[in-house]
Amino acid sequence: MRLEQLEYLVAVAESGSFRTAAQKLNISRPAVSVALKSLEDELGETLFIKESRGIRLTPLGHLAVEKAGGALELINELRAASGNSAGEKAFSVDTQRSLLFHLTGNIIAPFGKLHPRIRISARSVYIADVIKELKSGCSRITVTLDGRNANVLEVARDMGCEVTPLSVVERRIFLGAGHPLAAKDALTPEDLKTICIAYYSGSLSHLTGHYSPHFAGEYRLANREDVLDLVVRNEAAVILPGSLFRHDERVRKGELVEKAIPLPGMEHTAPITAIRLPELSFAERLFWDYLIENFAGSL
Repeated sequence: MRLEQLEYLVAVAESGSFRTAAQKLNISRPAVSVALKSLEDELGETLFIKESRGIRLTPLGHLAVEKAGGALELINELRAASGNSAGEKAFSVDTQRSLLFHLTGNIIAPFGKLHPRIRISARSVYIADVIKELKSGCSRITVTLDGRNANVLEVARDMGCEVTPLSVVERRIFLGAGHPLAAKDALTPEDLKTICIAYYSGSLSHLTGHYSPHFAGEYRLANREDVLDLVVRNEAAVILPGSLFRHDERVRKGELVEKAIPLPGMEHTAPITAIRLPELSFAERLFWDYLIENFAGSL
């Protein structure tokens, strides 16, 4: 059984005649007839019955056309993913800034080694903009950190998106290494009342609103780097997902230290969730499957 036989089979079934199929395929009518006669001989049964108005599929013919169509679709998708035909081989994945480094280094990079012809970029979006990006089609796959208070997951499900939990991370307090409290083994609620909390103004206020009453005050700054500069200068603390932020250069250089949040009556975990639109290209589905299978183990 050859690939062109399957292509001819589907073309004849769709057009209703050998002649029209040959014209669409840009080959001779005898070539189509010979190829399909050879396929019938191989199967040992008739696929077409010739009638005055064209051809009629036998029961086996109907089954063969259905299976051949699926096989051709799969082959075209594999060609697209491998770069051997025009297809969707480049796309972006949206995520929040806190997840960007981890997703790029631990998921996208190893996936790229397995599939070098598929080019993926990671794009940072605010949690408040996730739904807007999905609705516009600018984002087809999103990996979001939390999103519960923003109702992101609920709205995404209502849109028909697939929503899949990936992992859960614990939030931690990060202080400048020179801060008077940095040397303590464990902070207390009273310690928090002596320091301010800093956060990036692009973030949703629910996180700061969750913790700020327990601190001496709060700073809202224009960007993330300004927030971290303030913490390094020992003027404030910042709350971030611990296992993700430990890769930050300031932590690796020893400029920041982390502590557990000394508020046992509060929830300090944040779920990481993958969201995808219902329809994905073959390359995007490959990445989605890799993401679901490997994300938790990469933390």
